Amino acid sequence: PELDRCAPPTPLLIAMCSIMRLRVLPLAAAAFWLRAPQAALADGNATRPSSWCPSPEQPLGAKCSGCPPTLHGKPCASTSWYEDRTKGACGCGSPGSQFVEDTFWTLTSLTAALNAKNLDPQSPGKGWCPSGCGQCYELCTTGGNVNTQDTATAAGQCKVFKITNRCSDGWTEDRPDWCSQRLSAAECKASPERCAEPASTNIFGYSAHFDLQDAHHQIQKLGWDNPEVTWEPVSCDKWHGPKDSKCTGCSGR
Repeated sequence: PELDRCAPPTPLLIAMCSIMRLRVLPLAAAAFWLRAPQAALADGNATRPSSWCPSPEQPLGAKCSGCPPTLHGKPCASTSWYEDRTKGACGCGSPGSQFVEDTFWTLTSLTAALNAKNLDPQSPGKGWCPSGCGQCYELCTTGGNVNTQDTATAAGQCKVFKITNRCSDGWTEDRPDWCSQRLSAAECKASPERCAEPASTNIFGYSAHFDLQDAHHQIQKLGWDNPEVTWEPVSCDKWHGPKDSKCTGCSGR
């Protein structure tokens, strides 16, 4: 988990997050290769459609095309997975504690961190209670893979995720990464010319990225290995999680 996925940035929290990162690193080491954008460097068979957004890296097997990438009229996104047992940027958890119980719904249900620019287009640098907290999105696998070198996840698997956290990989450091997009997906759609400019999309050329919570290996159990997906906002009535779930740290979103 990145430091800016913990909330809010008090001196005590910074110390706690630093300790946590040291403790979880051995557990995350085996998973790092699955998340790291650099994994694509090892494969010489990466394919990028000619109309793809300019990007430092190429998806290994994109089914989407265009700039911004779409498939069957729906926008496309890259995905990865992570483990984070803090309340996250959306303040989901009990008052007075920065961490949540292992059985808390944000860790056991299908939840995700959305890239900073899409999570709060007006204030993408906002690390605490960004405006998009609590929204739900349906992600459907395209049959394409982004940076994993084994078999791509089969197409047509659709799941609804609730946003409980913020992904700023690359945004904070101003370098190409999963969540370094400088334009929102809406801005990319409205102006393909701007979308084709350097740094408008992420390291693989996608205008959106979803980092999926895998604290209980729920993503691995789906067989999702950083798949390429289409995405669209949906009612949270379609989300298979506790209907009374609220992120009390952010006005119950």
